[in-house]
Order: sequence, then C-alpha cells, then structure tokens
Amino acid sequence: MFVTFLNYVRFKIWLALLFCALPVAIYILVFHSIALNANYVAFDDIVILGIIPKFKNASWLQRWKQLTELFPEHRLIFSRSVILLLYYTCGKVNLVWPMIIASVCWGLCAFIFYKAFEKNKLSFWYFVPVIWLWFNIQSFENIFWGVSSLCNFGVILFVLSALYFTCYHQQQTIISLFFAITATFTYGNGLMVFPVIGLLYLIMGRHRQFLITLTIALVTSVIYFSDFAPITQNLDFSDPRQVKEGFLGSFGFIGSIATITAYSITDMKIYQAVITGILLVIIFISLFRGQLLQFWNAILLKTEYRNMTALFALSVIIFVGITTLVLAYKRILTDTLLGMFKGRYRMYSTLWCIALYFAFISQESRFRHKLYPFILFLAIALNQVILHNCFAEAVNNRRAAIAQEFNARYNADWFGTRMFSITQKHFEKIRAYYHSKDPLAEGWNVLSKSEKISCETLNQPVEITKSGESVYIRFPEINFKTEKDFSDGAYVLLKSADHVYACSSSQFPVPLKTVIRRQIYFAKGLFSVFHVSTIAPGRYDFYLLMRENGQNRIYCTGKSWNKIK
Repeated sequence: MFVTFLNYVRFKIWLALLFCALPVAIYILVFHSIALNANYVAFDDIVILGIIPKFKNASWLQRWKQLTELFPEHRLIFSRSVILLLYYTCGKVNLVWPMIIASVCWGLCAFIFYKAFEKNKLSFWYFVPVIWLWFNIQSFENIFWGVSSLCNFGVILFVLSALYFTCYHQQQTIISLFFAITATFTYGNGLMVFPVIGLLYLIMGRHRQFLITLTIALVTSVIYFSDFAPITQNLDFSDPRQVKEGFLGSFGFIGSIATITAYSITDMKIYQAVITGILLVIIFISLFRGQLLQFWNAILLKTEYRNMTALFALSVIIFVGITTLVLAYKRILTDTLLGMFKGRYRMYSTLWCIALYFAFISQESRFRHKLYPFILFLAIALNQVILHNCFAEAVNNRRAAIAQEFNARYNADWFGTRMFSITQKHFEKIRAYYHSKDPLAEGWNVLSKSEKISCETLNQPVEITKSGESVYIRFPEINFKTEKDFSDGAYVLLKSADHVYACSSSQFPVPLKTVIRRQIYFAKGLFSVFHVSTIAPGRYDFYLLMRENGQNRIYCTGKSWNKIK
C-alpha cells in the first residue's frame, strides 16, 4: 500500500510544492512571533550601530577604516554597509529589518540549492527534504540577532554563491571570486572559501583559473590581515586535554544537529553529537571513496570530471570541514568543548547534512529510490522535533533581550554594558537610532529612589536559592499563557534604593506527545536566574512583574536578599 501511495504522489508536483511551502511558512510564522526590535543577547548590535554617528562627517579614508574595523576578529563590511544603507534610506534602523534581510539571504541559499539540484533532472520530490532540513530553526540565534543575523547568514549565501558559480558556470571566474571576496568581508570564515575554489578548479583541470584564484586569495588575505590583532589564544597541541576537546569538538560541531536543542546541552547530548559527527564523516568518506582516482586523473588532465553535483557537494563539505578545524583551533582554549555547541553554529551541521544528501542523489544507485522515503520522513521529523524543542528557547531569549535593555537603561554601572566598554549615555545614543520599546517600565516609576515598589500580594509559592555565583528563583505553580505577544511573560525584579534589575523567567515545553494529545506547549512553572556578579552590593527585595496582554502588574514575593561585596 505504501509503495502504491508513493507511485501515486510521484507525479503530483503541486503536492511536492506544497510540502516545500510548509517549512517556509512555519519559519515565517516563527519569525513573526519572535523577532523584536531590541538589542539581542550581547551588545554586538550596539557596537556595530556605533558606526552611524561616526560615519557622516568622516573622510573617505576614515570611512573605509570604520567599515573594515575588526569585530572581534572579523571585518563586517557587509553588515555595516546594510546598517548604513537602512539608516540613510529610512532615517532609523529597526533591528527587525536586518533580521528580515538575513532571512532573505537564508531563503536565497535554498534557491542556490535548487539551481544545483535541477541539473540532476530528478523528480522535484527529491528536493523536498532539502527545504525541510534548511528551514529548521535550530540556529534561531542567527535569525533574531539583528546585525549578527546579517553576517552569519550572509556569509553562507556568498560562500554557496561562489561555489555554485565555480561548479556550474566555470567561465564566470570573476563572479565566483567576487562572491568569495564578499564572503570574506562578511564574516571571517568566508576567507576559507578561496582554497575550496582553488581545489575545484584543479579537479576541473582549469589550472589558469586556479592561478587567478590563488593570486586573488593572496591579495585578499594581505588586506584582511593588515593591522590584524588576534584576541584569542590558539589550541595548544602539547596539552592532551585541549587536543582531546579539539578532537571531540570538531566531530561534535559537525554532528551538532543531533542535539536538537540549541542550548541546555548536557554531556549526553554532547557525546550524541560527537557520535553523529563521526557517522556523518564516515558517510562522506563512503560516498566519495570511489571517486578519488577520478579527481586525481582530472587534476592531471587525463580525464574530465563531469559530476558537478557531487563536486558541489564536496566543496560545501570541505568548506564546513575547514571552518570546523579553524574554529576548534581558535576557540577551544577560550570556550572549551562546550563552546563548539553555540546555537549560532548549528547551521553548519545542517549544511553538512544537505551536502551529503546532494552527494547521495548525484550517484546512480538502486538504493536512491528505496532510501528516499526514509530520508524525507527523517527530514520532516527532524524539523518538527527541533521546532518543538527550540521554540521555547527562542521565546525565552526574546524576553531576556527585553530584560537586558531594561538593565542597561536603568543601571549606569551595569556589568553587561561595562563588559563592552559601553556607557549608559552611549547606549541611549545608539538606542535612539532603532527606537526600541521599554515594556517593563510601563505603569510604574522605575526611577523611584524608594526601596519599595507598590505591589499586589502574590498568592503563589516562590522558591529562592543561591548556588555558587547564581541566584535561582522558581515559581513552580504559575501557569502563564501569552495573550498579546511573546513580550508578555513573567519577569523578576530586584529593587534597592539605588538599583533596579530585571530578569526574564524561562518557560519550558511539555513533551511532544503531550503537545499532540492536549494541544498545549508550555509546561507549568517559571524559572529565573540572576548572576551575582552583575548585581551591585545592597539590600534587595524580590518582586514578580507579570506582563499580560501588554499590561504590567507587580506582585510582592516577601523575599529579600542582602548582596555583600
């Protein structure tokens, strides 16, 4: 019966198009729900938007230096140029706008995948798994991080464009190298596309283009590394612990899609990702082991290599592989093994999986038709499981961004801004360019010097514990439901005579089977955490600010805390 069904839908292209539209629609709905005009997670947006006031009256040389200034080891010309274009066109920069542009870049990557796919003359159904894989939201941090969205998604678009033109339009060397240069000055690892392009030209027997690529790569590198000042220490190969973490981290990076969640990574999930990464590398070797001789003969001009889809897949895998090794070398000492599992890195694991799929469909095999239904089911299931696990994290991060802006606005000595050498005055100056709202300050006097806040009685239990450098606040019985938007939520306030801090409360999803059975998503209970180092010394009272349907209500908890130096 299943085989009969597959044969029936095989020629229903409209159904395949519908299957492709579904993950895109889900992505758009998630974007609409979460995207917020606010500085996100860290203060990268504030730093990059700092180019606006400096740019207007600067000389052309100064403007070039401002565009190419390292941050922290990247030259973000593309991101800064987009910000300036938006500002001088619209008079302000709503931070949702660069997120939209970044998501368009993400969508254009899917278009490049399609252009590469259509060369195979396969049924459009074979393209459907690519869309379900690509539009998962595991790297949601990139989707909703304003300026960082541009550089992280932009570099992938320009790299894929460079590789596509190299493989499928071999006479368009100028276009390929243009995209390679653009990728380099979008994000640092974009520079890694040059050796991949050079290798492609060697395999295709185009030695002249190889020499041109080598020359342009050297010139670009000289420009990129002029006045380059590295800020991180590299992996020490004499340290067995670092070597072990680098080894595990490299495979974990490749297989990180298996963690499902973007954060809250346990040791079990780390090793799950490592095992998955090893498996993905083994699949890569098995798919290409029979073609090594063909590659070598093509380099020596003995034969011509004709399987461009396999070559495109190989180029993507090599690029991800180089990025993996460089990241492990540069970040293991600073971020340790866990640092290889940042949410914004997840897109590279997805990219590896899609490249493997292209390599699979590029080869004539009797297993291709038999395995396809399983691959399609796996891609759809993976997309939905990731959506279930990551949507709550994305909501929590939106609320955290609101709390972070609140803390930066009302605490001149706040640790978060001091980390980035940003004064409160400068923060407000840059904030004026994007005009974010201040929802937590509505309906009460934030600047009051009183130690107390007018509040209602909270008829819910609250648990407050201090462990190490963190203070944990739990409301185990509160079952919060969003009414207006996901700025609605529970926020814990810490109030003293001189300071007022806010912390968003996290919510967690119920198990997937409960979502299906009861049509609910968030579990009962709220959880907040303050980091002790970010709080100034003093006596504080705890309050619960409940924002429901766009209105704030503040509740007393009856709990206090004396922070001593």
